Amino acid sequence: MLNLAFCDDDKDFLAQIAPEVEKIFRHLKVETRSFSFKKGEDLIAAFSKYQPYYDVIFLDIDMPQKDGKEVAKELRLLDKKFKLIFITAYPQEALNTFQYDVIGFLPKSLIHERLTDVITQVIDRINEDNPKTQIFKVVKNPNGSMDIKVPLDDIIYFECINRKVFLYTKREAFILHNCQFSEIVQKYLPLEFVDIHRSCIVNIKYIFSLDETEISLDNGIRLPLSRRKRQNIFDKFSEIISGDNII
Repeated sequence: MLNLAFCDDDKDFLAQIAPEVEKIFRHLKVETRSFSFKKGEDLIAAFSKYQPYYDVIFLDIDMPQKDGKEVAKELRLLDKKFKLIFITAYPQEALNTFQYDVIGFLPKSLIHERLTDVITQVIDRINEDNPKTQIFKVVKNPNGSMDIKVPLDDIIYFECINRKVFLYTKREAFILHNCQFSEIVQKYLPLEFVDIHRSCIVNIKYIFSLDETEISLDNGIRLPLSRRKRQNIFDKFSEIISGDNII
């Protein structure tokens, strides 16, 4: 399942383009969900909280207040992995968009002719990248929940506090809904996570340093470290550092 976002200030165009894109994805045997925005600010706000994570974004360049290029710049600060397709009524704009890592460019005058080719290219790129995205059910309010999609590399650590399991990502923290910490440990320890004490596991790529009683993360957070687990973490940490230094 891919999440698609469409952002254009023209509501009639949004109503037309989203069903057409969905139809092409279905024809190519790919399930999708679509979300539409008339303002770039609303798209950024939703994406920043993984509500949801968008795999593919169709973004109009020519919008009032904050144009598509400004929106793309802010989105790329949040995430480098989503596939970006620019849409515009002015084809010459293509020359000014390469810095945003654009996978496709659709002039509105040629959109129907080029849409299938661009979507095929997007699917091929996603299959090549094979992103390891994770689906979590998280607490939305005291009585509700929602599903979020988070790239594996965005997860910093999990922690169990008072029987609640917390997910800490590069953007925000969430409480997992009806989740046992033992299930998280079993699933994520084989995926480059390490248990630093009985109620916390950490993505090893975010460990900046460790001493006798604490680890320090890249974002400055310090977490307690079990003495009996220190050597195992130190060994794995050393392997990654030495591997990164191989020329």
